[in-house]
Amino acid sequence: MDNINNATARLRRTFAYPADDSSSTGEPDTMDEEEQETLIATLATQNAQRNSQFRLLLFLLPLLSAIPHLLTLLSPSSPALPSLLALTSLSSTAYLLHRLPAASTGIPALDNRGRGPAHKSSPPPNWAAAAAAAAAARSPLETYLPYLNLGLCAVLVVMGLLAGGARDGARGAAGLVWLGSLPGLVYGVVLVSKMVMASVDPERELGGLRYGYKGA
Repeated sequence: MDNINNATARLRRTFAYPADDSSSTGEPDTMDEEEQETLIATLATQNAQRNSQFRLLLFLLPLLSAIPHLLTLLSPSSPALPSLLALTSLSSTAYLLHRLPAASTGIPALDNRGRGPAHKSSPPPNWAAAAAAAAAARSPLETYLPYLNLGLCAVLVVMGLLAGGARDGARGAAGLVWLGSLPGLVYGVVLVSKMVMASVDPERELGGLRYGYKGA
C-alpha cells in the first residue's frame, strides 16, 4: 500500500502543470512514460501475486469447516440433511474461490462497493471493456451460484436456530446453532476478503491518474 501511495505522489508531480511546480527549485522527481508503464506493471504484478497467495489461504476455510459437518454426517444420531446442505454451501464457496478472480465476489453490488468510489480520473476504456468481457464469459453457474450460496447460508442459519431451540441443554443447542451458522460465516469472510482485495488495484489508481492528466 505504501508503494502505491508513493507512486501516486510521483505520478501527480509528473503530470503537474508548470504553475503547480513553479516554486520547486530542486531536482525534478518525474518519470517518463516508459518508467510509468514499468512502475504500474510491477505494482500490478506484485498485487496479483499477493492476491493469489491470500486466495490459497482462504481455501483452507471451507476445507477445515467441512470437518465437523462430515463428522456429524457420519453420526447415526444426527439428521443428515443439515450436514449435506452445509457441505454443499462450503463446496460452493470453494468452487467460487477457484473459478472467480481473486478480487471478484461474483455479486456486482459487492464488487462495486469493494472498488470504492471512482477515482478523480476515469480508468482507460479498455479496462472497462475487459471487465465487461470477463463478466460476460462467466457460465450461468458462476453467475447465479453466489446468490444461491447466500440463500443456502440463510436457510442453514434458520435451520440451526430451529434445531437449537428444539434441543434440550444449552450446550447442545449452541452447538447446533454454531454448525448452522458456520457456512455463512465462512462465505462472509471470503466475500469481505475479496472486497478488500478489490479495493487495492494499482492499475486502476495509478493508470487512471495518468490517463486523467494526459487527457487534461
